[in-house]
Amino acid sequence: MKRSYVLLLTAAFCGCSGSEPSGTSGSGGTSGSAGTSGSAGTSGTAGTSGTAGTSGTAGTSGTAGTSGTAGTSGTAGTSGTAGAGGRGGAAGSTTGAGGRGGAAGSTAGTTGTAGTGGASTLAASYYIGADITDQETQAVAARANLLTLMTAHGFNYVRLRTFVDPKAADGYDKTNGYDDITHTVAFGKQVKDAGMGLLVDFHYSDNWADPGKQCVPVAWQGYTTIAQMATAVHDYTSASITALVAGGARPDMVQIGNEETPGILIHLCDGGGLPKAGTAGYNAVNGAIYLYSSTDGGAPPAGGPAAGGWTNLGMLLNAAAKGVKDVDAGIQIALHLDRGNDLASSKSYITNANSKGVPFDVFGESCYANTQGQPANWQATFSSLAASFPNLKFIIAEYSTDQRAANDVLYNLANQQGIGTFNWQPGDLWTRSGSNYTVQTDMAIYDQMKIDYAPRL
Repeated sequence: MKRSYVLLLTAAFCGCSGSEPSGTSGSGGTSGSAGTSGSAGTSGTAGTSGTAGTSGTAGTSGTAGTSGTAGTSGTAGTSGTAGAGGRGGAAGSTTGAGGRGGAAGSTAGTTGTAGTGGASTLAASYYIGADITDQETQAVAARANLLTLMTAHGFNYVRLRTFVDPKAADGYDKTNGYDDITHTVAFGKQVKDAGMGLLVDFHYSDNWADPGKQCVPVAWQGYTTIAQMATAVHDYTSASITALVAGGARPDMVQIGNEETPGILIHLCDGGGLPKAGTAGYNAVNGAIYLYSSTDGGAPPAGGPAAGGWTNLGMLLNAAAKGVKDVDAGIQIALHLDRGNDLASSKSYITNANSKGVPFDVFGESCYANTQGQPANWQATFSSLAASFPNLKFIIAEYSTDQRAANDVLYNLANQQGIGTFNWQPGDLWTRSGSNYTVQTDMAIYDQMKIDYAPRL
């Protein structure tokens, strides 16, 4: 998001994307035994039908008659229920068990495993996106109209932020709780219903998180060890992803942190969501690579806690990633810094994150002209990172001006390692009156990109 920034120290990370395996097919059911021939007398009772279900069992054999002809054939079993296909996997077959004398059908397929790693469910390989979380406060009909307008002009992805508890004492919206996971699910479902990709941006805070303020949620401030904090991160992430998937708002990509250049869960904040002054503004159990506060500026005050470094941050980021993958292994994971013009810091962050085994697929930068230089600087950073980390994908997670230039930088990265950009709350592209949105002049830039980038959209 567009805020003021200060020069920060270095940090880093690496990951890779993968394809999704198909679900396994159902295994064959066992053959039903033939009924034995009866002795002369009344005819044998017919075999009972095969039991339906996930594993169709063979029909039982017919009872032998006391005399006379052999028992008649049992009727065929009813169809077993097919196993559900996993995401990206085929469902199992549906034939049930056979009756007496007949071969049983194949059992229902087991649930297909979720695809691992990277690809989005979208057919596109390039994402023209925007962060429109600010529109969450609008009526459902208005949001639907905006999404229709966006797709008509080439947008195929939406980014939504979410806070842990915006109603908390240091929260973003103490009255209505906007930007919590419940509101994110509701808006996210509309995004998915519109056929667009969804990126959910976890701030791991009750309020804005950025390099100068990474506030520990109020509910987590009683934890005294990094292990307890990691458990809280995992459980919150897992519960949130579960709610999103259940609510029809499955994310295609998740940011585990927002502009986490110094780390996450560093500060203790006041009612306005800003770090408290002095040593009172630092969490004694933190995932900081280095300590910095937007309230104090400069070096942290004497007597503050030691930075946890990559040992703590690695534990927290691994917990966040596991919280995602435990629910759906096919969701892409992204890291996000504010270092669009700082190659050394970005490369260091990727390298260190990789050394801690943090699994991620995408690396994002904020690229604002007033804080991260010009498009030429972004080009240099991304080109070098792409060459150094060929298995990693890249996004501009936030930008505002230089809209065509920002997209050209990512679109033209070698080997299609650049996969998209997200314009942050682009008020210059449309205006709203009631439930209706009207296109503004700058939208013509996106109309042209829709044409020029068509091979990947």
